[in-house]
Amino acid sequence: MVCQWNESNQLESFGYCYWDIHGWFSLIICIYGVITNIINIMVLTKKSMLNSINLILTGIAVSDLITMLSYIPFAIHFYLMNDLTVTPQRYSYGWIVFMAVHMNLTLTTHTVSIWLAVIMAILRYIFVRPTSRGSKTLDNHSTFLVIIFSYIGSAVLIIPNCITTGIKEIYDPTFNASLYRLNPPAIGKNDTDVMALVNFWLYPVAGKMIPIVLISIFGGLLLHTLRETDKRGRRLKGGNYGSQHKAHRRTTMMLLAVIVMYILSEVPQAILVILSACVDGFFIKVYGPLSDLIDSVALINSAVNFVMYCTMSTQFRRCLMEMIHHWLQFIREKSKVAWPNKETSEATFV
Repeated sequence: MVCQWNESNQLESFGYCYWDIHGWFSLIICIYGVITNIINIMVLTKKSMLNSINLILTGIAVSDLITMLSYIPFAIHFYLMNDLTVTPQRYSYGWIVFMAVHMNLTLTTHTVSIWLAVIMAILRYIFVRPTSRGSKTLDNHSTFLVIIFSYIGSAVLIIPNCITTGIKEIYDPTFNASLYRLNPPAIGKNDTDVMALVNFWLYPVAGKMIPIVLISIFGGLLLHTLRETDKRGRRLKGGNYGSQHKAHRRTTMMLLAVIVMYILSEVPQAILVILSACVDGFFIKVYGPLSDLIDSVALINSAVNFVMYCTMSTQFRRCLMEMIHHWLQFIREKSKVAWPNKETSEATFV
């Protein structure tokens, strides 16, 4: 499909034109995100970094990694290897089964990520709130159990969507072959069945609306607490904060940045999903043309955490530098083993 702008249907034209660049853009973001999320996991699980917040950030990194690993073959086949032309190669049975698995898997991992972000915001607020006075956050073992429960709970939440995901066979006389497509979502219609309604109330509400509201509330409370702490510190110390307060402030600011990214990426999608369920034809006419852009925003959110950690966390940067130093040292040692007489050989040759 060639990008041609149609003034009478600008939204559809945008969808076709953005499709042309989405494949390469998403592939680059995913490759970058896979690498950086692996680094995030390696750094955050170092012994010196282990605490409840970093364990939750590790859980988010794992879910983001799964999302991007699944999206890479999806982007290669449906965007780079094939165009929008309906062909048996693009819509083979195997690839449509993969699309169904990919869709439900990414819904699960997105749900995991946002609920872990909510838990992180709640734990951080409990830790820094003015009335805490030395209160402790969850220990590592309890935090690990919370993360496991979040993964299991998110998977259970997507079960109705898995049940309603169907594949239909379509005979195409042009190719004298069968093509396979996913059944369109049974929402925004007058004949919506019970399972589709259950799926709507479970995923958009429990997987989108509730966590977005909670993360916005506790993100706002965190920001308010941070400002109040700064005011109190200026009154007591004239702006000369201690090193511990500065470290806590940097950590809170970094987590607030993570929270803001979730709000920016999830709120528009949640609104579109709800409108798709409530307005007849909205999914086809509006959500469809914007779906690739929505995916791109979600992928960027899954890949941007590494940048925020590096720019806003001194401890993360220090551990990353130590890890890079160990890698370089390991490479040097392996090089010496592989070419032990390199200098002698070169001298003899000369």
